[in-house]
Amino acid sequence: MPNGQVRTARPEDLHPILELEASFPEGDRLTRRNLARLLKSESAECIVCETENGLLGAAILLFRKEQTRARLYSISVSEKARHQGVGRALLDASVTVAKKRDCTGLRLEVRHSNTAAISLYERAGFGVIGEKSSYYDDGEDALQMELSLNPDKPVYADE
Repeated sequence: MPNGQVRTARPEDLHPILELEASFPEGDRLTRRNLARLLKSESAECIVCETENGLLGAAILLFRKEQTRARLYSISVSEKARHQGVGRALLDASVTVAKKRDCTGLRLEVRHSNTAAISLYERAGFGVIGEKSSYYDDGEDALQMELSLNPDKPVYADE
């Protein structure tokens, strides 16, 4: 990773995170209002990777009361920082945050066509636990993936 620092997002990160989200298909992007709400929510954790030149990437985790799994809702990396370890650093930080919140698993959905992200998740230990047909606004299917954060407990798709 190019001399980046991973930290919890702050309210002033709203606009740079929205710029990162602009690389996603329009239907997959967070709105300004939703992101502002997530930055303040106790049921979400927003993590960014930054350098002196600005944000290189961001990850958003969601937590539900009485749920043992966290959900990696979004991970975005700037075009100029791709293939430099930023995504992996954000993913590792997301795992750390989920473990600190006593989660036993980390779950996500990813576009079936997003082979780079799928490869990243698989290298990090995520496994495919299902598929969601027409999950995205444009009709594309999603793979549902999960990482067990408790080595003594296997991952089950139907929990």
